[in-house]
Amino acid sequence: MSTTSFDAQADAEAAVAAAVQAAIGAYAQALDAGRTDDIAELFTPDGVAEIAGVATFEGRDAIREGYAGFAPTQPQLHLTANTVVTSVTGDEATAVSNLAFFQRGESGWAVQLVGRYDDTLRLHDGVWRFQRRVTTFQP
Repeated sequence: MSTTSFDAQADAEAAVAAAVQAAIGAYAQALDAGRTDDIAELFTPDGVAEIAGVATFEGRDAIREGYAGFAPTQPQLHLTANTVVTSVTGDEATAVSNLAFFQRGESGWAVQLVGRYDDTLRLHDGVWRFQRRVTTFQP
């Protein structure tokens, strides 16, 4: 294999990783701001958002409606960390991330839960969007 083809492959994988990171960050920002239309648009039209033990929403309309029930009533912050893109094949990528959810109350910011995202993203209309996002919470 030539260095040029190796460099091109590395550049392509880096571009996918950056796009995956951007989708994950945009999701957290939209969720914390209660922008359910933006959350829905981060998914493919037939995308699935599964919140283990809580609900599963299939399709953008269901995702938009379902996430409306999670609209913030006080300041909140989803921190996503340790994201690893676990595979990239053509127009699909998978990733795993840790999450911590904070809310601000009368006594300040407090961790409400920690968990994990398991994501499958697809290239849809030139943009990497969630095909499936599974959120699990750690006890």
